[in-house]
Amino acid sequence: MHRVLSTAAAMVLVPVLIAVGSLLVVLRVVNLQQEALRRHAFATGQALDAERLNAECQHMGRLVRGELISPNPQMLEALAASRAQFDQTLRRMREMSREPGERELLEESGRAEAYIRALSQELMEQRRRGVPLESLLPRIAVEMKAAREVLDSNIQALLRYEQREMEAARHQASEVMGGVVRVFLLAIPIAVAILVVQAVLMMREFRRRHAAQAEAERYAAERAASEARFAGIVAIAADAILAIDEAQRITIFNSGAEAIFGYGAPEVLGQPLDMLLPERFRASHRHFIQTFIAGTVDARRMGERRPIFGLRKNGEEFPAEAAVSKLRLEGRLILTVILRDISAQKRVEEEQRFLVKAGELLSSSLDPEQTLSSVAQLAVQSLADWCIVNLVEGEQVRRSEVAHRNPGKQELAAALQAIRLELHQPFLAREVMVRQEPLFIPHVTGERLAAMVQGAEHLALLQQLDLRSIMGVPLGTKGRLLGALVFVSSESGRVYTPGDLEFALGLGRLASLAVENAQLYQAARRATQARDDVLGIVAHDLRSPLNSIVLTTQALQRRLRARSDEGRDVELLEIIVSSARRMNRLIDDLLDVARMEAGRLFINPGPQPTEALLRTVLEAARPQAQAGSVQLELEAPEALPPVMADRDRLLQVFSNLLGNALKFTPPGGQVRVGAQVEGGQLCFFVRDTGPGIGPEALTRIFDRFWQGDRKDRRGAGLGLSIARGLIEAHGGKMRVESEPGRGSTFFFTVPVALSAPAG
Repeated sequence: MHRVLSTAAAMVLVPVLIAVGSLLVVLRVVNLQQEALRRHAFATGQALDAERLNAECQHMGRLVRGELISPNPQMLEALAASRAQFDQTLRRMREMSREPGERELLEESGRAEAYIRALSQELMEQRRRGVPLESLLPRIAVEMKAAREVLDSNIQALLRYEQREMEAARHQASEVMGGVVRVFLLAIPIAVAILVVQAVLMMREFRRRHAAQAEAERYAAERAASEARFAGIVAIAADAILAIDEAQRITIFNSGAEAIFGYGAPEVLGQPLDMLLPERFRASHRHFIQTFIAGTVDARRMGERRPIFGLRKNGEEFPAEAAVSKLRLEGRLILTVILRDISAQKRVEEEQRFLVKAGELLSSSLDPEQTLSSVAQLAVQSLADWCIVNLVEGEQVRRSEVAHRNPGKQELAAALQAIRLELHQPFLAREVMVRQEPLFIPHVTGERLAAMVQGAEHLALLQQLDLRSIMGVPLGTKGRLLGALVFVSSESGRVYTPGDLEFALGLGRLASLAVENAQLYQAARRATQARDDVLGIVAHDLRSPLNSIVLTTQALQRRLRARSDEGRDVELLEIIVSSARRMNRLIDDLLDVARMEAGRLFINPGPQPTEALLRTVLEAARPQAQAGSVQLELEAPEALPPVMADRDRLLQVFSNLLGNALKFTPPGGQVRVGAQVEGGQLCFFVRDTGPGIGPEALTRIFDRFWQGDRKDRRGAGLGLSIARGLIEAHGGKMRVESEPGRGSTFFFTVPVALSAPAG
């Protein structure tokens, strides 16, 4: 009886203990599952916030680009709101962040966005102050792009981090489930004989709980995704958001899609997606959607595919970028498409390429007329059917160019160009040229056209143009009016927009600068030619009386030397001769400078023996050295190869260098002249023990008309400049090495002759 009771008690107690143990295991599993669910829900929320950050970044980028292209107060308000949303989302993610790696990515994203915000604010401020867009393009293309890439990289890293967290949460749940299965597989053989019913009930309860948890997890994920879609729609309402089913029929069509495609939602709901695509892309796009549905990828972001083309209700095609994602909900597959119209972006890119091409074309000519003709021909390639260039000439206006897209309009263009216009009478560009303000007529009416002509013939010609839309921009810089550019749309039917006018103004500014540069170049050439002509005339006119002075004075010297009592008169005559020769040398220096500037400094090189050349140089400079009590020495190897040089010009170089060295070397000092072979050339040098040259003077030592001592009137500051020009004409180089208090050394190279001189 006792055994029976014991067995009965055991039969009762064992199931109770097993039940209690099983209950504890179930509770532990439930807790683990709930923890995994909370972790997954948290990671999902952070991932959605990261998606919002990405969407806000893209939105702010578009608003900044739009503001730079066309400043607009409403766009600034939208930009401020988007920045506030970005800051709020980033702050929330920081507060919710648990891991150092995640916080570091958030901090880096915040810093990158702050830098972009500061840079964009600076660019927009410059734009509002009137800085041309083309001046900002290098910073936009380099600094803004680099900062944007850093921010995109950080956000993409953040998204990848949150996705890893979600995957880790799912993996944790799977491991918990696997542990539970292993526990029950181990417990079933032990309790199968006693607790078959209890085990079955417990397994049923566990499955019910697991199904409830899975349902709760899916519900949380779907709810979070729904909230993210709603937040995305609010944040980027300008984009088209569509949903399609597996048959590619449209089930959702938001207001952004209505604005982009031109359809109302009732017109497209239930219709195939093909109606929003051009005919030539429908088959390939349907195949892409089918492949995406069958694939393992859940989403494709914007930029992963090439731009596609959409089709508006009016038949117009437009470029677009699209992102697509799929979600299976209650057994049904839903595909969500976010489409963005990038027509404005493409237009800005084309305009930038156009302006770059225009800049290259305009810089290729320094003829003002050719420059304006290039502008007109460039404009009719993409901006206008007709481009008319008007130039102011006193009280009249001359059409220097009438360019047209249609080659068959040549006679009409010539007739229009031949008409002389009076500035005080009406014509197309009069308002632009009188007020120096742009002209913008999107739609030309007959009455408006009749008010812009100077006679019946003028009106008849303009009517043949079939004007549809007109823009005019002034040509001129710094308050000086040059003329006007007129852009005309005719047979193409294009209607100009404010954006087109802004682009035309940029082209007008480029053309104005190019014309001004060409005019300044022409004026500089004329001034240089006039200076050279005057210099040649003055030199020619001065040389005749100077030669007469020298010859007459020398004759008087010879006569006075024969009379021993006239020594003082001879000295005075020598001063006159010396002064006249110095004037003649100055004239020669000025002529050499003019020839160098005009590129007409010619030399006549030939093989010259180096030793004989150096002896001639020393003998010519010895009297000046003896007069200044300066020691003059030669420092050169015994055998030196001949040089290929113009002997007279090379002696002139030595004369300039030795003259300076002897002039600045104090009595008792030393001047050395020498040469040595260096790399196929002969390097000459003139070294003195004078006061040397300071660092600030070394940078200007070869400048024309520059003198270290302004009080020294023994020269015009041309000797070193002419010497360097002569050496460079020989194909050599000249340089100087000097330190204050340690003298100076001038080096110059001359090519070595291939053979010795004949004779």
